[in-house]
Amino acid sequence: MKHSFFFLLLAAIVVACTPQNTICAQQPTAPAPGSAGNLIQLETGGCRGYCPMYKLTFRNDGVLEYFGIRHVEKMGAVMIRLSTEEFSQILKEVRKVDLWQYPAEIPSTVVDAPVHTYTVFEGGKTHSVKGTAGIPKPIMALETLMQDITEAHGIAVRKGAESKVTTAQVIVKFNMDVNAKQFCAQFTDLTVRTVTHLSEDNTWVIGFKSSELTEEQFIGLLKDMDGVLAVEANTQVKDRN
Repeated sequence: MKHSFFFLLLAAIVVACTPQNTICAQQPTAPAPGSAGNLIQLETGGCRGYCPMYKLTFRNDGVLEYFGIRHVEKMGAVMIRLSTEEFSQILKEVRKVDLWQYPAEIPSTVVDAPVHTYTVFEGGKTHSVKGTAGIPKPIMALETLMQDITEAHGIAVRKGAESKVTTAQVIVKFNMDVNAKQFCAQFTDLTVRTVTHLSEDNTWVIGFKSSELTEEQFIGLLKDMDGVLAVEANTQVKDRN
């Protein structure tokens, strides 16, 4: 009699969890901190100048792995525990960008611009997208978020060693459709680097070598270039963050 009751109970559970009953169905959920595997990775390549080379790997367990390779302030590996908010931000941006829709390589005619490789991971599969100049804005927004989170934990990936090889700076306001890093990458015979993003109207502090040309010459050069709205000397460099 007890066995009969057990089989009747088991049959009731099976019926309750049929596809028509959504209570027992497991709905797909976002990978939460604690899940295994990687989420997104960014690796930057080198150039003939002092482009910072590093790798950022955001994992599904809420950990960021940083590895400084060359021309960065922090060399080697660092493990960072992300906050719940930071992990949610990066997860949301990865899904919004959807790297799977992009080709493996973004075409570009810019010479000596550093190659950036973005790799997304999902269900045991990976997809990498490589590009120099001309990287789509959604991907650049993802990269910016990855850099912002990394720098919020005290590791410089924008300035790093690149700021040490520039001895002078100017403030440049670009058109909104200009990517400042890609703009600087076109100077293959000069040392020109982005230093600080000042405002949302696409205004940047741009560094250059005073041994290669004077501030007046550099400002004059920039004023005649497409995409530049205004240029001025940076007289408050020490007061800027």
